[in-house]
Amino acid sequence: MKYFRIHTAEKAYLTKQPRGIFTAVWKLVDSGILNEEEIKEYWRNREYFEKVLPVPPIYDDGNPAGAITWFKDTEEGKEIYAQMSFYREMLSKYGVDLFKSEIEEIPGEIIYEDEFQIAVKNVRDDLEVVTKNESFVWPDFKNCISNLPNSVLKYFGVKTVGDTLPLADKYLDKEYKNVVVILLDGMGKSTIEKELKEDGAFRTHLAGIYNSTFLSTTVAATTSVLSGLQPCEHAWLGWDNYYPAIDKNVEVFTNCIQGTKEQAADYNIAWTLTPYENVIEKIKKAGTDAYLVAPFRDKNLISIQEICYSIKKLCEKPERKYIYAYWNQPDGVLHRHGSDSDIVKEALAEMESEIEKLAGELEDTLIFVTADHGHIDNKIVILQDYPELIDCLERLPSLEPRALNLFVKEEKEEFFKKEFNRLFGEKFILITMEEALKRQLFGDKEYHKEFLGMLGNYLAIATGDMSIYFTDERWLSMHGSLTKEEMEIPLIVFE
Repeated sequence: MKYFRIHTAEKAYLTKQPRGIFTAVWKLVDSGILNEEEIKEYWRNREYFEKVLPVPPIYDDGNPAGAITWFKDTEEGKEIYAQMSFYREMLSKYGVDLFKSEIEEIPGEIIYEDEFQIAVKNVRDDLEVVTKNESFVWPDFKNCISNLPNSVLKYFGVKTVGDTLPLADKYLDKEYKNVVVILLDGMGKSTIEKELKEDGAFRTHLAGIYNSTFLSTTVAATTSVLSGLQPCEHAWLGWDNYYPAIDKNVEVFTNCIQGTKEQAADYNIAWTLTPYENVIEKIKKAGTDAYLVAPFRDKNLISIQEICYSIKKLCEKPERKYIYAYWNQPDGVLHRHGSDSDIVKEALAEMESEIEKLAGELEDTLIFVTADHGHIDNKIVILQDYPELIDCLERLPSLEPRALNLFVKEEKEEFFKKEFNRLFGEKFILITMEEALKRQLFGDKEYHKEFLGMLGNYLAIATGDMSIYFTDERWLSMHGSLTKEEMEIPLIVFE
């Protein structure tokens, strides 16, 4: 049988083992850092655990044996893990890294056992323990990709629509003829650390790390880069959005009905229902030149070399200007080949080389290189293989395979929650959409008028390496959730 623990990196004084999640959360509560609503939620969760989970008698006299508890990797243990979602979220929110350690053998001398857990003393030194980081990166809308375009707007004297990005502002403190933002789709922090040399151009010019939006996906994040708005404001949320005005799930960028090649309407749904003014147009209206360089604007731009050439020719124009350039890699090769592929490494090396060359050829130019999100290699699950779950839904999920927007039938809610957590509770957290909105996952600004109607009543967010696909799409690497791999993005600066 497998056993697991959820714990922090800090070691407890008594047991000399990593501190367990229940003690770690209590320390947060006791510190006074949680807000009033979070404290109430803590006690609601604690009431559940005190009712369901037996307290081993080893704690009655202060645990003199220094024993620690491990959960059983059974249906009962998995249910306890699934119910820990609030505790896990709070620890991540307040900067406490969580880890999940797993073993395939009894870790020591058992002195207590019930259907959920064992307590052991004299922990063995020869254990083969697999430990993974369980922490989320929660959206920080003062340090994320929606802040970068506001720094650009401020620099060009245009009214901002949100907070600026301090990391970028310190480089925008002098006059440049050209300010260029190059967004390389999918090139997260973990990707450049894994694929690029430490002494290469990108890592030596790394100014710092900041965050993607939630969802950490191209639709949401690049729309924030183009608009300066948070996802709740622009309502371009994920690859598939539900639009109540037409009662359909629609692929946002293609305007097709979800999972088909059929157009959802004879007009563009997203641009009609959720239009926005982009930063480039705002700068142009204010009297400064501004340009968009991207393959979706010019189909002749089929390589990073052509992207860089277009940027160079624009920078050679005498007028002061802003250039936003988008390239759809390494996202495409990561999706198709996964992060361990030499193709990914070669593609990134080529991008690094071309942009370094471009920076060396330009004068009086500030270049920001960044990404919209990161990537994580994923294990594939097909939702249609679970008809008992499909039967609980009013329609197929929308958004992304790592962050599913769920419309659960009211009469099926209790069954769905229990069954989903039984099947996927180790790899996903399932929260109500009300909780997601309280935690401001999509932003902390005024909602777009279409936003709330696009959301279901539950949100399933991946915590590990699993993705739940609900269309014919299948990828080796994916994004959209709140893990560090997906959320943390670089700001690389060439002056």
